[in-house]
Amino acid sequence: MDSTLLGSMTGFAFVSAITPGPNNLLLMSSGALFGRRQTLPLLAGVLVGFTILLTSAVLGLGSVVTQWPGVVTVVRIVGASWLGWMALGFVLAGLRRPTTSTKAPATPISRALRFHEGVLLQWVNPKAILLVVTAGSAYIEIAEPLFERLAIIVAVFFLAGAVCCSLWMTAGAALNRFMSSGTSARCLNMGMGVLILLTALHILIG
Repeated sequence: MDSTLLGSMTGFAFVSAITPGPNNLLLMSSGALFGRRQTLPLLAGVLVGFTILLTSAVLGLGSVVTQWPGVVTVVRIVGASWLGWMALGFVLAGLRRPTTSTKAPATPISRALRFHEGVLLQWVNPKAILLVVTAGSAYIEIAEPLFERLAIIVAVFFLAGAVCCSLWMTAGAALNRFMSSGTSARCLNMGMGVLILLTALHILIG
């Protein structure tokens, strides 16, 4: 194992994982709206989905993307469309006032994303696609045996993702007591909808 390359990859993994993107924005907003416990399925889905994607890249998906760069364009369009749909949901939730009655408790204006949605997000997330393609090709010399290389790369990126994504989720959860209901929740829904929409536009034109 190349220790110098391992150090470089570890730094790259943590920098990539801590910077804003669809995963981190959704985890922060979910933490703020629903708390840490209800956001854990989304966090698990993000980590599992990214691990599957990264494994596929190390095992050969990266070469497919290199040979057919149009695949990235398709991913950009699909990913931006899906994020735009989610952004619309957040905005509409922010515009809608929860109804209350004496017979039934108020219903939440939105819901936390589920495990399978976190998994599927990775496959239409251009940032994740480009990241795993880069990792799968740039660090091919970290170890000669394929499965040793796969284990090292996956372990480093999984650790970086778990730490950094948890920080974003925790930052949002710290605001939960102030933003989980009422006007603050509607404003956060609209704000996160706008941020996700801007992310989608950046993906589409980037």
